[in-house]
Amino acid sequence: MTDIERRLTRSLTARADRQVETGELARAAVSRAGRMRARRRAVGTAALTALLVAGFFGVRVLLPEPKDTTLPVALGVAPAASRGEGIGTDPALLHFDVDLRAFGELAGGKQPAFTDWLSAEGHESVSVYGSDNSLLAAVYLAPSASDLKRALRPLTSAAVDTSVRGRPAKADTFDIGVAGLQYTDLRWEPRAGVFAAVWAPDPVTAAKVFDAVRLDRAQRCVTPMRLLALPGGGRWTECQTAVRAGQVQGGHVWRWSGLTVQQVDGVRVRLWAAAEHDVAEFKPDRVVAGRPAQWVTEGMRGIWVPGFGPVSLFVGERDAFHADLLSEQQAVWYVEHLQVYDDLTNPAAWPTSAVR
Repeated sequence: MTDIERRLTRSLTARADRQVETGELARAAVSRAGRMRARRRAVGTAALTALLVAGFFGVRVLLPEPKDTTLPVALGVAPAASRGEGIGTDPALLHFDVDLRAFGELAGGKQPAFTDWLSAEGHESVSVYGSDNSLLAAVYLAPSASDLKRALRPLTSAAVDTSVRGRPAKADTFDIGVAGLQYTDLRWEPRAGVFAAVWAPDPVTAAKVFDAVRLDRAQRCVTPMRLLALPGGGRWTECQTAVRAGQVQGGHVWRWSGLTVQQVDGVRVRLWAAAEHDVAEFKPDRVVAGRPAQWVTEGMRGIWVPGFGPVSLFVGERDAFHADLLSEQQAVWYVEHLQVYDDLTNPAAWPTSAVR
């Protein structure tokens, strides 16, 4: 399995997609990668010290200093604590943060190594991983119960009623797709207008994980790439970015990012980039935007450009079960309109919006 396959598979394993059962999605990603290797071994896309500022809509908003957030602080943006309805309304924003220091007391004392953030339509999330790439926990936020339900796997008939800090909740268990490992899926409304789900090894840990969530912080979902234009009628719908925890000054912070655009024809296109380059299986058959590229036709098809500046780039269909909808001409268009930044060490220097 190539690096880009591993990273996308791990990302899919740790998070759910709308109207798709998580375990099924993860297994499909792994299975698809296996078939691709067996055929052509082609790559797939399987990857408060706070300031009190003026009120926002009559509410006083706490904004963190830039050094206090995982990603660049979104100054002037009301966080989830002040405006829950803002969650999932702009892929350029994340309306919460997590205090990673609290994770040292969770999951057997494993320290977080990196975080994978997602801002999508109707929900936002973060997955926290250990140094061995194991999932420590994942947190999902949505502005309504229906939005949260659409974003996640369906609860099973075995889900039970429980409570979290005195509020009613549902607790379920599920297989996250890693060697039969069972995790708890805990869902509730921790405060009015904010609906949450936490995935963790057990219910007690899940509740403690949410104690580390900072609803009083807003961040920007930044990536080291930007589309210089959108196709006619297209919309930017998702931003995903993974960064390391506890960085050394000047070291690479970034691990991978994904931008999703929904075209006017309904096809959702993902531009997936990773810091690592693995060209052992690369078989260039064309030149795109002046760079050697491969049009992958086995498995999930798309354009692979492993030497797109400092990143390895794959442009393909966003939905694993509709992998043959994207045309070569469409994929090439995205590569030709993409700008990638050379500096992978400083998220504050990346564009505040991936398409604007």
